[in-house]
Amino acid sequence: MVEDFRQPHGGAARGLSLLLSLAVSAAFAQGPAIAPKFLSDARLAPFRDGVSAVARGGGFDVSVPGGPAAWPGVALVPPDGDEWDLSPWGRVEAVVSNSCDSPLHLTLRVDSSGDWRSNPWNAEAVMLKPGEAKPVRVAFGYEYGFKPSDKPFDPSRAKQLLFFLGKSDKDRSFRVEAIQATGAAGDEPPIDPARRAVVPDRGILFGGGAKAKVERVSSREAPGAGAASAMIAPGVRGAVKIGPMAGFWNLGAWTAVRARVRNLGSAPLELLLRLDSAGGSSAPVPLSVAPGATADVRLPFAAARPWSGKFDAATGKTEVEDGSGTKFTSSRFTALTVISEAAPNERAFEVVAARAVLDVAELPAWLGKRPPVSGKWVQTLSEEFDGNALDETRWNVHASNYWDKRTRFTRENAIVGDGLLRLRYERKPGFHNDDPANASSVANTPWACGILTSQGKWTQRYGYFEARMKLPRAPGLWPAFWTMPDRGPDTPGEDWRRFDTHDGGMEFDIMEHLTGWGPNRFNIACHWDGYGKEHKAIGTCAYLEPDAEGFIVVGLLWLPGHFSVWGNGRELARWESERVSSVPAYVIFYMVTGGWDNAPFDPKALPDEFVIDWFRAWQRMDTGKM
Repeated sequence: MVEDFRQPHGGAARGLSLLLSLAVSAAFAQGPAIAPKFLSDARLAPFRDGVSAVARGGGFDVSVPGGPAAWPGVALVPPDGDEWDLSPWGRVEAVVSNSCDSPLHLTLRVDSSGDWRSNPWNAEAVMLKPGEAKPVRVAFGYEYGFKPSDKPFDPSRAKQLLFFLGKSDKDRSFRVEAIQATGAAGDEPPIDPARRAVVPDRGILFGGGAKAKVERVSSREAPGAGAASAMIAPGVRGAVKIGPMAGFWNLGAWTAVRARVRNLGSAPLELLLRLDSAGGSSAPVPLSVAPGATADVRLPFAAARPWSGKFDAATGKTEVEDGSGTKFTSSRFTALTVISEAAPNERAFEVVAARAVLDVAELPAWLGKRPPVSGKWVQTLSEEFDGNALDETRWNVHASNYWDKRTRFTRENAIVGDGLLRLRYERKPGFHNDDPANASSVANTPWACGILTSQGKWTQRYGYFEARMKLPRAPGLWPAFWTMPDRGPDTPGEDWRRFDTHDGGMEFDIMEHLTGWGPNRFNIACHWDGYGKEHKAIGTCAYLEPDAEGFIVVGLLWLPGHFSVWGNGRELARWESERVSSVPAYVIFYMVTGGWDNAPFDPKALPDEFVIDWFRAWQRMDTGKM
């Protein structure tokens, strides 16, 4: 059903233009730089079976039946198949409301004409409670949280506006009104201060002229002391919290916070200090300060105890052993919290200074020469990347791109030289896998990178797999060192079964990094039972100090029923279970864009490189097939 949105429908007495001219000015406080263009000439085109859209009262109501359809909703299209020229404006805005009794995740997407494989659109989403109404804005050149987009969106050729929901078994409904193109072309979208992450100058959080917000919990300011001081009454637990003036501090470039505290009282002082973030808190660090004295303390981002995971096969739930691992998120840091537990005497202290620091790793002498645990081991592979070319009897430089649909893989960007492999990410038009006949969604993309896999050429079941790596910093990149199962060419059935993560197979993410986190944090994970509704996963994040040259050494210890990841010679995470993979695996080093928690991709920061110094593998002789 396609409705002419310019005409009254269902007894409506007014057209859209009158509603827009009145409602828009009330709904959006900031006025456009030029007169807005009202999209009053649109037609309604519901998409997905069963969806209906009815123009009423100057807006339109959409009913979406429950069912398996993905992304059901309605499109607003220009009359007679034309395009809208929205280039004089900077964004499209609308007011949307939830007219059903279920929460809605509603997306507004503005599409332009062009090759659909390049995804020429910008979009934003809002969450709506039952009965709730909110504005939704799409700023041209930005998407999902107003992150800069590199999609080839052309506002001079806008072909439709889509309002859609996710898949659900429930019947749902929503209303749209007050639609307009507005704002000046090129305007940057406003950023909510509560969501902004600021990198502190030289890492200084407090002292040295840095501005910070000080909050006291069950305490008051100590007379004559500094701004971050506390007086705590006998028998009371009190604290001082030091945080950014708004939003978050981004401490991704550092690995710890150093704080200096002065005891203003006449009795010894026992304190606990911790780092708080949007993801969780670090383990508290104790500090003892003598009367009238000043003491320094270091609070590391890394977990106090290696992460230890548990998986309950009966329920399918994963758990973390109490006190292990960390949920601290350095790129979303909210406060340095200094706590004084209840004591019989009055206490007084002040935080004199606090600063984020980058520690340099102290590496054990055996690192890179053997596995981290005892046993009868034999080295099975030593790839030092000597010379100026890859050994293609061992490595592939081409692969399918299942991940970002943006990056093409090319031999030219897997660069060997000076004893290093550099996977370079840059703007370099060409063909995916260096094949002009390639018909994938990244067949002819301007974004290029190298990839390295041993699929079909080198596999090993169990053992120790280790690499020395330097991570990139350009926002929005997603480098990783990982493995996938390979049952061999004689695997019966369809080809995908050879590499499937069911039936004992598993994806091991040894080092999976999102550059938005900063270069000192990465993810560790296991994935199994496919990537659909049966998918299962377990994992954690880890922090690691780089060495003097900026490299880290990360390895997987894989034994029957055992998975652990080691960084710079110390254990970071372990999981012991009968479900740990028993299928031989091949190795992957890759870099694409995106990721579930990344910063926006920023082409201006390119080129950048994921550098691998070496990859080495060992086999313990009692664990079977290599």
